[in-house]
Amino acid sequence: MSKQRGFTLLEIILALVIFASCAMMVVSTIPSRSGADIFGQQLKALVEYGSDRAVMDGNIIGLTITPDRYQLVTFEEKNGKRGWVPLTAGRIITRGDFPEAMHVSLSPQRLAATLDAEPQILFLPDGEISRFTLSLQSDDNQHRFRVVSQGAAPVTVENDG
Repeated sequence: MSKQRGFTLLEIILALVIFASCAMMVVSTIPSRSGADIFGQQLKALVEYGSDRAVMDGNIIGLTITPDRYQLVTFEEKNGKRGWVPLTAGRIITRGDFPEAMHVSLSPQRLAATLDAEPQILFLPDGEISRFTLSLQSDDNQHRFRVVSQGAAPVTVENDG
């Protein structure tokens, strides 16, 4: 009688089925990220960028938030007057629109009427950040998240939905 070497086709197929089943169970336990969660992470990154930029430039940076838009601004002298001007950062997006189906609220500050208003959130050159809670909630109440600052890094994103 000769010795059998290797695996039969049936054994290989059975092993593949077992591995595929295990992979499906692992993937199904990973939570899917909603658009609201991704947007919350983007806002967190924008706040962290504003804070880092204030420290690097040694200048005050602000974030102006209206019910439908947001924009980073910097305090500069322009045409002999000092004031807030939009921050430009090359490839980094420093302004944007909130999703249409989202309700925006900010505490303890209020939302600005226009992007030309004074910024509600300030980033100081020493690394200090205004304390705030920026809440976004979808119109159908399925997606809710908050971007929270306790006055310094790190800024957190809390997903309630």
